Amino acid sequence: MAQYQALYRQWRPRTFAEVVGQEHITRTLRNALRTGRLVHAYLFCGPRGTGKTSTAKILARAINCLAPREGEPCNECANCRRILAGNSLDVLEMDAASNRGIDEIRNLIEKIPLGPVEGRYKVYIIDEVHMLTQEAFNALLKTLEEPPAHAVFILATTEPRKVLPTILSRCQRFDFHPLTVQAIAGRLQEVAAANGVEIEPGALSLLSRKAAGGLRDALSLLDQILASGTRGPVTAGQVAVTLGTARLDTLLALTDALATGDGAGVLNLVDKALASGIEPRRLLEDLLDHTRNLLLLKVDPGAGSLTGLLPEEVEQVAAQARQFDHHRLLDLMERLQQGGAALRRSNQPRVILEMTLAGFLVAPGPSLEGLARRVAELEARLAALEGSAPSRTREKVATRNQGEGGRPPVAPGSRADAGGQERGNSGPLEAPGAGSPAGRARVINRSREFPQAAGRDRAGLAGPETATGLEPGSPASPGLELAVVQEHWPEVLAAARRESIQLQAFLREGEPVAIDGDTLTLAVKADFHRGMLEQPGNRQKVEKALAAVFGRPLKVVITSGKPSPPGDTGDTLTRLVNFFGADKVEIKD
Repeated sequence: MAQYQALYRQWRPRTFAEVVGQEHITRTLRNALRTGRLVHAYLFCGPRGTGKTSTAKILARAINCLAPREGEPCNECANCRRILAGNSLDVLEMDAASNRGIDEIRNLIEKIPLGPVEGRYKVYIIDEVHMLTQEAFNALLKTLEEPPAHAVFILATTEPRKVLPTILSRCQRFDFHPLTVQAIAGRLQEVAAANGVEIEPGALSLLSRKAAGGLRDALSLLDQILASGTRGPVTAGQVAVTLGTARLDTLLALTDALATGDGAGVLNLVDKALASGIEPRRLLEDLLDHTRNLLLLKVDPGAGSLTGLLPEEVEQVAAQARQFDHHRLLDLMERLQQGGAALRRSNQPRVILEMTLAGFLVAPGPSLEGLARRVAELEARLAALEGSAPSRTREKVATRNQGEGGRPPVAPGSRADAGGQERGNSGPLEAPGAGSPAGRARVINRSREFPQAAGRDRAGLAGPETATGLEPGSPASPGLELAVVQEHWPEVLAAARRESIQLQAFLREGEPVAIDGDTLTLAVKADFHRGMLEQPGNRQKVEKALAAVFGRPLKVVITSGKPSPPGDTGDTLTRLVNFFGADKVEIKD
């Protein structure tokens, strides 16, 4: 029984005209051969399965062909037949992935001075050249710089960035493009017809999209479908079952449930998909591709050609895209991408998949209407502040100066002003005599005895007024309640995501637990997240996000747990300062 040959080997192109989707390269090579402008080194770059090695072998035949036809090999002469059979002495093919050391390159270099045996040139095809070691590259460099007249090098790689710049500069580079869905579908239709198999357009579309731009992968997938022994036309459902991928109707139903907030429907659809043999990682990738198509059609309804879908499929996806706004689609894509990264590190892929989708349902981002309402409220508040703050400040300063009986005016919020006011408003404690020990300067270790009042006293608060001379309840300094911060915390996370995805991830591990004036206390779960958020750059970004959401600057204090309930230490410190006088008290942190 003859051994079966895979489809991608049966249908390997034998001429430049048969190479699919790389006309910009095959046209240039044919012209170079026709006009005699052949160079000594070529570099073929591009994704896998796009025709690099096949083109290299066609070029090797065309160079040594005894009867070339307009730059094409005849594939009939003795040289062409020997090269096709793989037993030509003038074409040497080496896999750099398994022969990557300097010893292998030295053996190759020793053979290069030997002239061709049958043809005009000796062709060296080095596949996956980026796998060579640094020493091997350096050994090959001198030969590429001054090669013999009879030697032609064809280097192929999927990662040209790993090739030394000195090697790149000595080669004529050709970049192979990923094939379009239409080009792959056309070739698959041709192959299926030659094998007597009827295949539906939906199945062709699904196969072409799953090939990800590589014709070799597409032919391998088609080979797998044909091996299943399916009778009758090959359908999209049969392709989806064989390949273990999600059908479009499954993705549409799942995304509809996400759009309507149907958590039960999402979990049931995920369970059915996994029960049908789809792996969680594959389902998540299919959802990400589908969401990308939704975003494309949301941005540009005429972008159907970019999705690779059939016209009727484009209409279905476009109709679903109208259920989302741009921000929700971007949020879903980011969550799916993060879920995919987490899934690769987890041994519970189903949990990660369900958690990713549930997170999109329970923590929606801010809507455009909500953001517009917040902006309107902040603009109204800002207008009120600009109109009331200057007059209130002047009234307070004038009243204070009149009560001081002609003393020189003191800047509001200064230490001397605070001390004078506080001595006049001292509490029930009686002042001791001037000569008593209590009348001398007192040193209070504030950070040890009064931790709750640390933020207030650093700002110079020694009385009931703030550092600006305004009362806390005035319009110039409206209070911010913890409940308000917690209510709008998803908006803070969204603003943090615009600064950095990592910053949003750190903030997700914490929650606001207390607010004191303009100081917000944020409790995180682990010391690692606390350390990351306390970095100066991250702290500035968090405070910037808070200012963007609440319209006022807020300082952040980060702890590794919820703080203890605030006591009256701040009031006690204020009374002590009032009693002794601000000029006789020194506060140390």
